[in-house]
Amino acid sequence: MRFRPRVVLLLSLTFLVGLFGWWSVLLHRLVTESYQHSVLLVGEEDQASRLLARRKTMIAGESLALMAATVVLLGLGWRSMVVEDRQAQRLRVLFAASTHELKTPIAGLRALLESLDSGVLSGEAARPHLARGLESCDRLERLAEGMLVRQAVLSGESPAERRTLGEWLEPILARRPPSQVLHVDLGECAAVPLRLPAEALRVVLDNLLDNAAKYAPQSPVHLRVAADAGRLRLEVQDHGSGFAPDDAERIFKPWERGGHAGRAQGTGLGLYLARSIALEAGGELRAASAGPGRGATFTLTLPVDEAQA
Repeated sequence: MRFRPRVVLLLSLTFLVGLFGWWSVLLHRLVTESYQHSVLLVGEEDQASRLLARRKTMIAGESLALMAATVVLLGLGWRSMVVEDRQAQRLRVLFAASTHELKTPIAGLRALLESLDSGVLSGEAARPHLARGLESCDRLERLAEGMLVRQAVLSGESPAERRTLGEWLEPILARRPPSQVLHVDLGECAAVPLRLPAEALRVVLDNLLDNAAKYAPQSPVHLRVAADAGRLRLEVQDHGSGFAPDDAERIFKPWERGGHAGRAQGTGLGLYLARSIALEAGGELRAASAGPGRGATFTLTLPVDEAQA
């Protein structure tokens, strides 16, 4: 049987309050009996009363100090349990989501290889199937890469690097497929410095741009950048299928099961990984849409590195 951290903390506090209460009553009784014996043996009631008052004050002070120290220790232990439980929950969610995401491309690759092996596909007939197989391989590669980068950022194994926005974006945009019409407007922000974990920005933007290509394949995508109050705001806007405004948070959840799972777009693992990496890098990622069929805008906000180079 597995108890939640809050239940463990509540039970521990209840037990300790009872223990401290019993201990205080016991000490009070012993001190009172000592006072009565002193009065009977010595006969100096005033002196014994002052001694009794001092002892009671000492008992109360020691009890409060011990209780405060215990509560602090319990709080630290509870915090540790909560952090551990949260990390375990993240791993469970990531494992479940990644398993789901892996099944589809693996099944497609298996069907392709079986068809090629049997000789059913050959020559020109095999080309479209090979193209889909390569797309499945790309999907698997991006998924594995995103998971590795997320883990490296979470564990602190990915060292932070300082570059200008233009230096960060140049290799990212160079890798985009020519079929995607991408309009980039950096404004006056190309020279703004950012300190980020290596590969973090690339994985986040790749997921956002891939998401736009998936749900708005025939429309241009706009990447706009603006700076405000020490923060850099990158907006990825498409003119695709969009989503209901109420789904702005739900689309970042991995492997969503529910009554709306079949209607809303973008409920895969990519957006979940993108937001996780953005948060761990000190930024945030939000989504907005005017409604189904009216496009979507994803806003990535990152802190500007104002330290001197």
